[in-house]
Amino acid sequence: MKLNILILLSLFLISCTSSEFEGPYKVTKVTDGDTLQINYNQKIRLSGINSPEKDECHYNRSKNFLKDLLLNQKIFLEKDYTNKGRYGRLLRYIHFNNKDINAELVLTGNAKVYDKYAHDTKKYTQLKELETLAKKNKLGLWAC
Repeated sequence: MKLNILILLSLFLISCTSSEFEGPYKVTKVTDGDTLQINYNQKIRLSGINSPEKDECHYNRSKNFLKDLLLNQKIFLEKDYTNKGRYGRLLRYIHFNNKDINAELVLTGNAKVYDKYAHDTKKYTQLKELETLAKKNKLGLWAC
């Protein structure tokens, strides 16, 4: 099981080249489990995923996981097919310490894949594979 997770994450990281990344940027605020703010006062919506809302199970844990991981840290951003979401936030994959944070949030059960935007998410298939593992192991929000 652990080997499968490591293989999936490795493949996920290999598929991204450093020339695709923007940054580094400093995380100045974490709004919730899938939204943060970077220096330059720009809001970022983690692309392809959706974390629990305030009234849902695992909201605080999901938000705190992202906050503990990224607040005041320097991150790199990777564009998705669409540049901005309907609320004007940049849609991005976040990279920190050689990890794809969007993938890590799904794998740990702190977010699920946003199926509504499957057609507009370049990493949809890989994220769904990670979600299947999190569901199977009843991690995070899948234990609610």
